[in-house]
Amino acid sequence: MRCPDCNHNQRYRDGSRCGKCGYQFVLRKRVDTISDYTVRQIVKRLSDNGQYSFTATQLELELCRYWRHKINQALIGGIVFAGLVAGVAFFVAHGWSIAIVVFILLTLFAVWRTQRKKTVLPLAKARKLLQRYRQAHPIAELADGQAFLDQPPTDNPADARYAPERILVVERDDLVDMLVRNRFHANHKTAVVSRSGYPKRVVETCRNFLRQHPNIPVQLLHDASLKGFNLKAQLESDPQWPLAGQRLVDIGLSSEVTKNGARLPWLPDRGRQSKGSLSARHQQMLNAGYRVPVDCLGPKPLMNLLGAAVIGGLLLLPAPDAAGIEIGVEIDDFG
Repeated sequence: MRCPDCNHNQRYRDGSRCGKCGYQFVLRKRVDTISDYTVRQIVKRLSDNGQYSFTATQLELELCRYWRHKINQALIGGIVFAGLVAGVAFFVAHGWSIAIVVFILLTLFAVWRTQRKKTVLPLAKARKLLQRYRQAHPIAELADGQAFLDQPPTDNPADARYAPERILVVERDDLVDMLVRNRFHANHKTAVVSRSGYPKRVVETCRNFLRQHPNIPVQLLHDASLKGFNLKAQLESDPQWPLAGQRLVDIGLSSEVTKNGARLPWLPDRGRQSKGSLSARHQQMLNAGYRVPVDCLGPKPLMNLLGAAVIGGLLLLPAPDAAGIEIGVEIDDFG
């Protein structure tokens, strides 16, 4: 076990506390298939060494990506080994041994093809693992949707120095925290609130601000999902919604994402226990109630894309290879 604090390498039998600095180990790689050190490095990379806040979805997807990378390495290693065996058998003996090796190669190739077509994302495993980890080691950069329950963000939308040019409504409270903690609201002069009315005081301020400035655009950011595609009409017709009566500008992920042939991370609806999937069968996943979350990208690229979206009017995902979504993208092996 490698200590994330002091880099001391410790044997399992020497206990769950670092013998050098006293760090409490939570994870065992043999059981959890990931170590404390690896989780710490993933957090550092995702946050760009503490510069960015991120959501639980972003962190869970990073853990799934790490596991996919390990599986892919094992598959490639198996194919290479079988190829070497086939080469030796070709020069040493002919007949049934060749048939066995060819069968092994074809089996590994079939597994690899299946892995590329549809890959399970063990989100529940990642979530439970992170819950255990956070009990001992809280993650300061994690946005949980509770940062502004008692007080609003520092910048007041009614403040003349802040002067928001638009209001952005997002689907989840944790997205508000992530955007505000990353200074998106200040950098793009955008008041950020959630569909549930969080943060409450900011929503009230936005309501008053809209009375004075009715032409301020109210933009809606949502996942690629059946619920997301219908969210605009739902909110506009809901008299109980905090910003009821406002015309919304939809800048969320559109149904065009389902026409893309690349594999995307499809997550189950919140509250469902089913696993996610990295799949190109978009319409099938959509009809089954799955969604592509807006925060399937890391915080830094998401900030850049969303900054362009609030001006251009549409959030567009980059090519999957550029986003690091596909299997085969090189990532650091933290051991």
